[in-house]
Amino acid sequence: MANEPVDLIPVPSGLSAKQFIKRSIPILALIVSLSGCERPDSSSNMNPKNEADIIPVQPDDTEMVTAMQTARDRFPEFWSEVSTDYKRVIPALGGSMVKAYFHDPEDSEGGEHMWVSEVEYDGATITGVLADRPGHVHSVRSGDRVSFPLEHLSDWLYVDEDKAIGAFTVRLLRSRMTEKQRQEHDSHYPFNFE
Repeated sequence: MANEPVDLIPVPSGLSAKQFIKRSIPILALIVSLSGCERPDSSSNMNPKNEADIIPVQPDDTEMVTAMQTARDRFPEFWSEVSTDYKRVIPALGGSMVKAYFHDPEDSEGGEHMWVSEVEYDGATITGVLADRPGHVHSVRSGDRVSFPLEHLSDWLYVDEDKAIGAFTVRLLRSRMTEKQRQEHDSHYPFNFE
């Protein structure tokens, strides 16, 4: 008994440990890259999110509303690619995530759009693990398992051959940046947006 191996991280049912590791490495790299290089230790939920990392979006920003609706409309494309990749022995995609709107139940006025990894979809509800550290929302924390309806989805991306596919809101925000800001932004990612 004393020499028995102990599973420190439970492997999801239906996956071998090897498949789980192969799937986790690209996701971890994507989370780290989307989190930015200048943030405090991302493994700690005690560190507040840097206010500079939060980009305010107004509810009447029609371009952003359109980008988010495009993400919802094209979600079947995302899910088709990602769910197919989950079934591969050797994943072809370099990671995938969705972004969704979260708010505290007692605060109907404000919330945050945050990235979610380990995405699953049952036809009605999207489930995954919150990859961002909330800056204002207190009802969820980084690493929490979260679920939400498709209506709360605001963006998605997957990486195919070092290129981000999707990322509709990110592309819009990048288009509003100066060349220098875009280069600084893109330097935090191990893949290309163009």
